[in-house]
Amino acid sequence: MKARQVSHFSASRAPGRRTHAIWIAAVAICILCVITGGACTLTDHSVRAIPPEGAELPILRQVLRAHSHETRAMQVVVRDSASLAKIPLEDIEVDFSREMLLVITLGSVPSDSYRVRIDRVFREGGSLKVDATIVQPPPGAPLVPASPYCIAVVPQCELNVLNFMPEPPVRDRTWTQSEPGFGRK
Repeated sequence: MKARQVSHFSASRAPGRRTHAIWIAAVAICILCVITGGACTLTDHSVRAIPPEGAELPILRQVLRAHSHETRAMQVVVRDSASLAKIPLEDIEVDFSREMLLVITLGSVPSDSYRVRIDRVFREGGSLKVDATIVQPPPGAPLVPASPYCIAVVPQCELNVLNFMPEPPVRDRTWTQSEPGFGRK
């Protein structure tokens, strides 16, 4: 019987190769941390570098609408699905392991011609700063009550966002339970 030529894989050498690959990955992560000034985090098995001073975060997607039914003006950063559930504005596709939401609502306004949009997100000092524009209606625009909002999807970043609440506000009940038998004679 003739022996066949077989490629050999040494089981004793495999752990060494894996250890070497892990060591190289660890060195690469350390180099990334040094390059970014030591400002990187390991969360959900992913490395996210905090942007350098003055750097902009790209706005990946943005939703602008005239009617949110939100009567309060607010600016909120949403970093997880539990927080998003507290802001019933709109279903939006977001991967919270890599992305976060910036939400701006104007509250009740007298015209549906009002708009709000996020123009720029950037690092300033130890925080993120957001530049937004509120578009006002032209003179003589019809009076149609509205509650405009904007939702911007940006890369996940653990820095504080200036002038944005870190959690959605707690909602107060705006109605009271009717008395038993109310409206009956």
